[in-house]
Amino acid sequence: MTEFIARIFLSAFLCGSLLLSLPASAAPQYELWELQILTNLQGLQINRQCVPNGGAQHIHILGVSTDDTLLGPVEKTAILSDLSELISTRTNARTTKADIFQSIATSYTGFSEAASREIDQLLESASSADITVLVRPFRDNGASVDTEIRLWARGAGGADAGLNCVQSFSVEIPTKREDPACAAAFAKARRDNDPARLEAFRDFFPQCPQAAEADGLVTALRASEAQKADRERCERNFARARADGTVTAYSAYLDENIDCPGRDVVMALRDQAAEGAACETAYRDARRIDTLDAYERFMLENRACPQADTASAFLTMKRQEAERTKAAEEERQRAAKEETQPPAADTSRQAVVPDYNQAPSYSPPPVYSPPVNTGPTYRGYPIPSDLAASTCGQLWYARNLLFDLAGYCFKTAKAQRYFSNAGCTGGSPRGADASEVSRLQALERQSGC
Repeated sequence: MTEFIARIFLSAFLCGSLLLSLPASAAPQYELWELQILTNLQGLQINRQCVPNGGAQHIHILGVSTDDTLLGPVEKTAILSDLSELISTRTNARTTKADIFQSIATSYTGFSEAASREIDQLLESASSADITVLVRPFRDNGASVDTEIRLWARGAGGADAGLNCVQSFSVEIPTKREDPACAAAFAKARRDNDPARLEAFRDFFPQCPQAAEADGLVTALRASEAQKADRERCERNFARARADGTVTAYSAYLDENIDCPGRDVVMALRDQAAEGAACETAYRDARRIDTLDAYERFMLENRACPQADTASAFLTMKRQEAERTKAAEEERQRAAKEETQPPAADTSRQAVVPDYNQAPSYSPPPVYSPPVNTGPTYRGYPIPSDLAASTCGQLWYARNLLFDLAGYCFKTAKAQRYFSNAGCTGGSPRGADASEVSRLQALERQSGC
């Protein structure tokens, strides 16, 4: 047991010293299985019980095969050549190798006595080197093959040419080497970040180890493209619904884009559009009826509507008209009453005797009439106060009033705020009104509106 533990420490020390002695640029050229063989071989070399003369002067590499399907001829030759190059450069011994693997007749599993005798006989006839390295593959793992490695130390020039020491261990030799074009092609496809290029790499280089990563990147990029397309679709459809701005457009968006985010915002816009449509309908009804009661009812029920200012102006105008009509009617009745009374007698020549017992007569004060609106008007229509504050506003209101009276259907939000499309027919000013529109436009240009 003590010798076994010492051998383990010795192998670890030799492996570490080997790695430290290799230049940094040369370390990657050796694979694990090669380093395992080299470590055990160097341990055998310094063992005086195995190699009495203090070091192997001749190392021979021999490959044997019990199943020719485990490795192809090219792979067998590569294994023998790689080992020969490694041992010749990392030891001071002369290195030789067999040209090809030797096929042995015995078919067996494991390390049977019959197989060992057959291999021993092959060694006796094949080489008289100080140390023989035997390579025997025995199990295929797909991308690698499990291989038994046997090291034989002979008498090393002594009188007894028999075997002094035998070591046996297993290594895993890779059988599928990476195509040098794999790394470069994958790096280019990944740098472009194009799923089509990654798919092409995956299809043209399925044997490369990067093929699985390329397939995962294709899946991720396709998912990202799908998410981007969905996001653009949602934004495009929302912009279309927002431009229309109607309840129908918003409802259609919600029905056709159920997977899009921000549905609460769209529902709020739909409610806002519904309120705006209700205001417009109520304002059109008030303008169509065009009575004092109609405007009062609109102001009572729709004070928060954007048309409230315009309706208030029309309400003021209707109240002034009602007051003027009432005053005219009272004047007419007074005049009619005076005409029906007989003329008074001429009492200018008669002396008037005051009657101190009669109570003095009392005349009631005149009926109060509210002052007539002194703000600017056009054709009897009061101009809203916010527009009356500027010449451009007055000219704009006068010109568009002519269109409203002609039945024009307004398209802009500003015009719809001050004028109603209720009962609009699509007409435009004609005759004298058309000339007046031209005059007003000329005044607007002169004023820099």
